[in-house]
Amino acid sequence: MKIVKLSLSEELRKGLEELQNNGSNQLRERSLAVLHCADGKKISWIASALNRQGATIRTWIASFERDGIAGLSRTYSPGRPSVRQIKLKPRLQEYLEHSPRDYGWGEDIWTTAIINEQFEKELKRKFGESTISRLLKDMGYVFKRAKKTVPAAAPSKEEKIEAVKKIASDILEWGKGKDVEVVFLDESHFSTDPYVIRGWHKCGEPFSPSDPQASGKHVGIWSIRSGSKEILLEECTKKQC
Repeated sequence: MKIVKLSLSEELRKGLEELQNNGSNQLRERSLAVLHCADGKKISWIASALNRQGATIRTWIASFERDGIAGLSRTYSPGRPSVRQIKLKPRLQEYLEHSPRDYGWGEDIWTTAIINEQFEKELKRKFGESTISRLLKDMGYVFKRAKKTVPAAAPSKEEKIEAVKKIASDILEWGKGKDVEVVFLDESHFSTDPYVIRGWHKCGEPFSPSDPQASGKHVGIWSIRSGSKEILLEECTKKQC
């Protein structure tokens, strides 16, 4: 390898020699490489003497030429920012501040698949699931199941009892003096287990998504049967109708 020409001022040489006595093992080795180079030694000779690769010696010397003695203490150069940081992170942060429904998706929680579909929608390309997962973890998010909850607008036990009493009273009033066939709905085809989902959420924050209070409403369900026909009705007030 060719000799790298390196000249040192008296102050710099003194600083490098000081590291030989008081520096860490890392700084002693790197400063010695710079001193050898300044004394006219070839890169191959320095690499052999320190049992290092030639490319490593060149990196140390380049760091010294660029940043002086401070450059010898650097163990990692971040280099060019990744696409994940400069392009995806700002968009992802914006997504997570909103619901997927705000972007036209039929879910309340962001999953990796939905995030990737949104990237394709805006950036015209998809990314690996591991890329998205790493970025989310770097931002302080975790992927887990939501806590089981009932909708915020669900009626209380007392409200349900009062509603049933009113329905029974209406049936009795309606059936005075005549036979009445009562048709009702049970829970035979409805899950009583809250819908549990998985999604990304900020570490340390509660994760129990539920319907907002304003989205729920109480309705009465009736069925009229005539012969072989059944008509399912939703009871409404005059104002609603």
